[in-house]
Amino acid sequence: MMSNQAAKEIQAKKNMPKKWQGLKPARFAKYRSWINSGTPGICGTYCSAVMVHDAVLQKYKKSLDKDTLLAGLLTVVDEFLPYKGTFFWDVQHGLKALLKDIPDWSVKSGLITEKIVPALLDRPNPVPVIVGTTRLFNSKYKNHWVVVYAYGYNEDGKLFYKAYDNHGRYQAILPASQTIGCVWLEERKNN
Repeated sequence: MMSNQAAKEIQAKKNMPKKWQGLKPARFAKYRSWINSGTPGICGTYCSAVMVHDAVLQKYKKSLDKDTLLAGLLTVVDEFLPYKGTFFWDVQHGLKALLKDIPDWSVKSGLITEKIVPALLDRPNPVPVIVGTTRLFNSKYKNHWVVVYAYGYNEDGKLFYKAYDNHGRYQAILPASQTIGCVWLEERKNN
């Protein structure tokens, strides 16, 4: 006889999307060692670092130093304003501050991830998106930031995201209904 926990796990797997749109997980495998293990966590900084590292790697085939990126972004993302936690405007501010002298990208943000994320990942050149999860919407991550690179709908039409979660997982799956707020880099056309 199967335990209730095992039955729940089997049901949860059956309710996952069978097909994913967007970027391939292999592109984000290198970030599984980028683990946010401090207390309090600095998930906004980690996600911003992954976003910038990935953008530079894709455009210029250059790998930026992880520790330098994290140290620089920490001061303009998680430590910039004197309150605990990180909101989407903190992530947006940090990326804008880092990229202010680099004309290649502009920083964009929005609130409704269910509309924005699929549109960004359906483009001919999809881009990853930093997405906020929230305790308010019953996220197991509580208030947290992840880098979403793929999305899919399950058989019931429920939207899910596949993401790097900065806790050592690069193929985390989370319901879009538990998210709010997102930030992404838009490549400027004149470059």
